[in-house]
Amino acid sequence: MMTATILATVAALAADAPPAPPARLVPPAAPADLAELVAKDPAIDTAAAARMLTENGVAPELRGRAADAVAKAKGTSPHAVVIEAIEACGGTCGATRDLHDLLASMADAVAKDPAAIARLDAMAAEGNAGRVAALRTIAAMPKEARPERWREVAVRTVALKAVPGAMKYDVTEVKAVPNEVIRFTLENQDTMQHNLLVTMPGKMSEVGVAGDAMGETVAGKARQFVPDLPSVIAAMGLVDPGKTGTLHWAVPSKPGTYPYVCTYPGHWRMMNGKVKVAAQAK
Repeated sequence: MMTATILATVAALAADAPPAPPARLVPPAAPADLAELVAKDPAIDTAAAARMLTENGVAPELRGRAADAVAKAKGTSPHAVVIEAIEACGGTCGATRDLHDLLASMADAVAKDPAAIARLDAMAAEGNAGRVAALRTIAAMPKEARPERWREVAVRTVALKAVPGAMKYDVTEVKAVPNEVIRFTLENQDTMQHNLLVTMPGKMSEVGVAGDAMGETVAGKARQFVPDLPSVIAAMGLVDPGKTGTLHWAVPSKPGTYPYVCTYPGHWRMMNGKVKVAAQAK
């Protein structure tokens, strides 16, 4: 009887707890033992080094040292270790975006490794969780070293600003071509937080209404007002006033109009724009 009561209590608490952030889009928080973890020497503690690769909150320089340490222990290259970590994360670990940055910084070494190039070629396919990392790294390589089908891939920056007091992005239309990587930056000059989500064509209202439904609650903020919907295909988390956020998005091969929108409750109807993806040249 006591066991049943305890189980019922646990179930009730779980039902009342705020939902976990969607790992697919919002990285998990840094681990509770982050300070203890980063105090360790990755060259001495291989287990700690492996965690440093994938946990949120680890400084880029230390993450790079961790990749070197794991590579030495495995008898492989640091870029191979980072590729393995990205594949193992599947887009859900805390350090996903940091790992993408780290791999892109290793483009020169990757360009000299045919096996790594072949792995990136496969990762760059649509539907792969490592697609953005692969395309960013390929774009940073000399053209002659790139896989043939990605020879012309490029990363292009689209700089946006949140217009103060207007609840608008200053850029509301972007033209794109299939398979390029867009690096969105959002400079928040406003006095309130904003985010930026890219949605499937025709799905902006669905996503915006779902953001409104989250309300200005602890649970909503924990999710950075990013609805866990299949129609959300990329997300930049909340950007504080005076800060700048960044999001890399691999443009789909399918032409169409892909909206981008702020889903802070009440913002989406005014704060939105669209990416017009042209048909693939033949």
